[in-house]
Order: sequence, then C-alpha cells, then structure tokens
Amino acid sequence: MIAFISICYAGLYVLIFNKLGLLRKTVGNIAAFAGVGVAIIAAVVIVWYTFSPMSGDARMFRYIIPIVPNVRGEVVEVPVTPNQVVPRGETLFKIDPEPFEITVRQLEAQIALHQADLRLAEVNVERAQSLLKVQAAAQVDLDIWTANKDKALAAIDSATAQLDNAKWQLGETIVTAPYEGYVINLQLRPGAVVSSVPAASPMAFVSRESNPVLASFSQSSVRHIALGDEADVVFTNVPGRTFSGKVVRIVGIGSQAQMSATSQLPTFTGAPANDRWAVAVELDDEDFAAQLPQGAGGTMAIYTERGKPVHVISKVAIRMNAWLGYLTSP
Repeated sequence: MIAFISICYAGLYVLIFNKLGLLRKTVGNIAAFAGVGVAIIAAVVIVWYTFSPMSGDARMFRYIIPIVPNVRGEVVEVPVTPNQVVPRGETLFKIDPEPFEITVRQLEAQIALHQADLRLAEVNVERAQSLLKVQAAAQVDLDIWTANKDKALAAIDSATAQLDNAKWQLGETIVTAPYEGYVINLQLRPGAVVSSVPAASPMAFVSRESNPVLASFSQSSVRHIALGDEADVVFTNVPGRTFSGKVVRIVGIGSQAQMSATSQLPTFTGAPANDRWAVAVELDDEDFAAQLPQGAGGTMAIYTERGKPVHVISKVAIRMNAWLGYLTSP
C-alpha cells in the first residue's frame, strides 16, 4: 500500500512538472517536491498504522479439547470419522462395559446380603427386647444384636455408595462429544486400551462452541482499539471476499513479561519489549465462521474511532489483499 501511495505521488509529479508545467524542473523545486512528498507519505503512514492498523497473522481460533475417558478399559467401538462434525453428546467411542457390569452385579448382591443381615438383626433385637422384659435374656444379648443391626446399616450405606460409583463408571464407558465439533487425526481403533491419564489422551476434539478470529497488533496500535470497533478480515483460502466483524476481546498480555517460580533471578538486557497483543474479532457472518476450518489464516484490518479519514486506506488495502489471494492461492 505504501508503494501504491508513492506511485500516486509520482503521478502527481508528472502532472505538475510535465503535463501542466506548474513548476519548473529546477533542483530546488524537485528537491522541495520530494521532501514534501516524503513528509506527507510518512505522516499518512503513521496515522494509518496508528488509527486503522492491519495485521497479516489473522487466523481462525478454536479450542482443542483432549478427550480423556474417566475409566480405563478396552475400546470396542469408534463410530466417528475424522473431520466429521458431530453434535454435542454424540458418541465418540465406547469402552467394553462388561467388567463394570460385573462390578455392579457384585455390589447389588452385597447389598442384598447386608439387607438380609439387617432383617435378621432387627428380628433378634425385637426378640431380645421381649425376652429381656421377662428376664429370659441378658442385656448383653440385646446389645450384641443392636450392634449387628447398626453394622448391617453401615454396610448397606457403604455398598450403596460403591454401587453408585460403579454405575457412574459404567455410564462413563460411553465417551461423548463435550461440544459440537469434530475429531482430527483419528488413530483410535477398537482393541486399543485407553486410560484416564490426561497425558495419554487418545483423541483431539476441535470445539465449535465459538469462532473468533485472532490477530496480533503492536502495542502502539492496540492502545486505540476498543471493544465493538469494526473490522474486516480476508482469508487466504477464500480469495476475493472480505468479511466484516467486530472486536470482542483484547488480550493485553505478552510472554516476555512472564516470570515463573525459580531460583534464578530475572535478566534484563535493556532491549525494548516488542510483544504483540492479540485482538479477537467475531465475524458478522456466523454461518461462514462456523464452517471455516480451524487455523485458516488471513489478514485483518481494524477501524478505530479516531483517524477515520485514513480508514479508507485500510479498506482499499484489505480488498486488494483479498483479490491478490487469487495469485497466491494454490
């Protein structure tokens, strides 16, 4: 775009000096014309970059969720296919439920056994109480059966809690999609054994819960950007089209200012910080944003509330970039 402005100014030189003859071609006139041109172009560029900044590292951002099952077991079914959009709650893969069903049946049997012990203890407590009234039994017999009753009640409560956990684990053998999205790099197959260790996640899931476009800008430019500012975005894989949007988030933070807990003292070199800050834009065309691939790259222009006369430069530049995409696209 700077080259385009320079070419326009060069055309003005031809018009003034050659066509209209408004100025004579003297060293002084040419030098003055060139100096004024440099100053004007520099001023325009500074104002342009400050109040209508552009960034060439825009990209479609989505959350990548490692799918980690809550139980360990052998995979028996993987009904999804790579890059196929599935709704929230759709089955991603199933773990063999038989070991968990066995545990459920065992605990149900334990509860039935403890309930039988409870009924026996209740009967003996009633009998001991009746016999104690006629002095046909000792107090110790009543105490023993009362303790047995309490023991059976505690055993039932413990087994019931274990049964609830076993039923929950049985339900977790079906792993479902946490959001609408799709699976990438699907290598999981029936017969594989998965675990609940996060580092051993068997599947990466791309969530489509939100579709922001992120781009980085210099801190000098970000200071004038505000939430709600209008923006234009072009994507390399969609040449010839410009998509409008609005700024929804400004991430004013950089990695160079990060300090971790360590015994080493921080080192300062005196070099200026050059961290770029991220700006998130939501596209107005939500349907297009939803189908755009994760990581799709492009260029973004933001139009702040100040310096509106120079907004036209970015509007022209971003559209030129869109059409130039036909030359750079494979």
